[in-house]
Amino acid sequence: MVLQKAIHVSALALMALGGVACGGGSSSSSSSTGTVTPPAAPAPVADTASPSVSFSASTLTVLSGGSAVTTLTATDNVGVTSGPTVSCTNGGSFAGSTFTAPLVTVATTAICTATASDAAGNSGTANLTFTVTAPEADASFIPASLEVASGETGIVTVAAGTSVTCTNGGSFSGSTFTAPVVTADTVVICSATDSSGNVATDNLTVTVIAPPPPSVTISGKVTFDHVPFNTSTNALNYNGITQDPVPGVTVEAVNASGTVLQSTTSDGVGDYSFTVDPNTDVRIRVKAELVQTSGPQWNVRVIDNTSNDSLYALQGGLSTSGTSNSTRNLNAASGWGGSSYTGTRAAAPFAILAPIYESIQRVVAVDADVVFPPTFFNWSVNNRASFDALQSLDTNIDAGDISTSSYVGDGRILILGDAGNDTDEYDEHVVIHEWGHYFEDQLSRSDSIGGPHGSADRLDPRVALGEGFGNALSGMMTDDPFYRDSFGSQQGAGFEIDVESNNYRNEGWFNEGSVQSILYDIFDSTDDGADTISVGFAPIYNLLTSTSYTGNSYFLTIFNFLEEYRANNAGDVAAINALASAQSISGTDATGAGETNTGGIADVFPLYKPLSVNGAATNICLNTTAGTQNKLGNRAYLVFNVTSPGVHRLRMERDSGTSSSDPDFLVHRSGTLVGVAQSVINNVEISTVNLTTVGQHVIDASDFNNGTICFDFTVTR
Repeated sequence: MVLQKAIHVSALALMALGGVACGGGSSSSSSSTGTVTPPAAPAPVADTASPSVSFSASTLTVLSGGSAVTTLTATDNVGVTSGPTVSCTNGGSFAGSTFTAPLVTVATTAICTATASDAAGNSGTANLTFTVTAPEADASFIPASLEVASGETGIVTVAAGTSVTCTNGGSFSGSTFTAPVVTADTVVICSATDSSGNVATDNLTVTVIAPPPPSVTISGKVTFDHVPFNTSTNALNYNGITQDPVPGVTVEAVNASGTVLQSTTSDGVGDYSFTVDPNTDVRIRVKAELVQTSGPQWNVRVIDNTSNDSLYALQGGLSTSGTSNSTRNLNAASGWGGSSYTGTRAAAPFAILAPIYESIQRVVAVDADVVFPPTFFNWSVNNRASFDALQSLDTNIDAGDISTSSYVGDGRILILGDAGNDTDEYDEHVVIHEWGHYFEDQLSRSDSIGGPHGSADRLDPRVALGEGFGNALSGMMTDDPFYRDSFGSQQGAGFEIDVESNNYRNEGWFNEGSVQSILYDIFDSTDDGADTISVGFAPIYNLLTSTSYTGNSYFLTIFNFLEEYRANNAGDVAAINALASAQSISGTDATGAGETNTGGIADVFPLYKPLSVNGAATNICLNTTAGTQNKLGNRAYLVFNVTSPGVHRLRMERDSGTSSSDPDFLVHRSGTLVGVAQSVINNVEISTVNLTTVGQHVIDASDFNNGTICFDFTVTR
């Protein structure tokens, strides 16, 4: 058959090539015969396809020593001639369709690889992954979790013969767990293993509690609601409240019974910090006081004069100090409810202290060794302006009848707090002004007799100096020349005084406006009008605290200040004289020598009337032209020398004028009161005074009845 097929093919090939035709048609004139050769057979195709090998399940989980069945198949396009063969890792084995797991004590992974080959040498593989699980130890922990203190022990039940291993330094023996020593709370995991090496899956979880730290830090910021001025109306602006820091105050950590655990002082921005025992109930208490007992020293307290002089304080809530550092901020609220005060006015004492702290720091900046005597600000919501029917000051301080904010001596300052009428706690210029009187009295010297005053008044020159200094000082300490004072319904009214102004009605040595203008112009860096001097606070402070100033034998007035300044600052004499002249002051020494401005009081000069011991009477005249009580002309000054210490007899007797009088006089030696004569005998006052010091003495003579009257004054030894 093959031969025939080949021949047939050859014939067809010949026909295609134009050979012998069968059937009709033309024929060749000749013919031939030849030999026919069959074609070669095609070459065989090479086998390059690998067998396909697969497991019907390629991943299985088997218990230690157990078995599992999976189907292994191998196919090939020609035929599998070898395999499939299977090899396994980690002790596993495979036979037929069964995998047998090794014995393990911990979970183990076994990989079985199947390989098959064909006749052409092609091979194929497939992997089977077995997870061999360890048998669980015959153990369970009772309880499965507990808390143990650092380094302490706890009892846990576990099957006998089971060994236990723990993480993070924990240990287990018998039924006792021993915790590691830790400094922070730590979790320990314990696992049980039986005698066959099987590990329990139900672990013991132990929370090891670290011991509390030896102390924790509580820190924070103390602030108060500050109510600023509306500078266009000089009223308080409650819509502009800010929370300002409370610097320099005492901050305490107290327990539930009020025992002080720790104490510190807030810094310049109101921050505080101290350490206390952990896990202790603590509240933070802020006292309304400024206290420093080393280096420069001060002791300023805000007390309630209507409540047994109790110290104001701000307190936080009672809560545990815990075991970690914490922050506790405190703010003293204003108590403002929108149209009136509806809550506790906790901010008021701290509003008073804030400008005083700044003033103290300014003094310390020029005198690092200053020691301030104790200062007591008396503030209460009950402190109100009050007058009796005769318009005399009604000062029942314990009841809050303080007449006005004022300094009353011995470091005691009264501050108004009558809401809707007159409050001064936010009027920082008022607060500093009154502190200025304290400053004069306690650090310098003040001869002022106090009383009502105004910038247009012709005052006793001692009063003019004190009030002008207080106003000027408030501008110096705040760098703000505008003295503002609020009052009225909702604190909605007020007034201002520009202490740098050079224009006042009734200017002169007896006018507080003139005094404040001179003092502030010396201090400030802005030259205006006759002002060509800018020396800051230090020269003023040094003058006021110098012994030559405080020990002056005359009463202190602006004349003393100018004389002292000229003596200590020769280069500024012309500038000082210009300032004084601009305020109609021409006196050249402490007695006012050369002064021509009488203030309209004809009998005012000489300012000090000479008086001779055992000599003729000196006539003095008083009048009320400028007003009463503390105005220019209400009093006369006399000066005499003690040459022989001992008892002196002083007599003041009506000479002319008002028929009924009550003469009084006070004797001073260099600022110290050494004699008082204030009886109620009509028209005459006599006193015997033991004057023990040789030297100049001055007398302040007045009529309690404020008459327009003249007196004869004598002194005998």
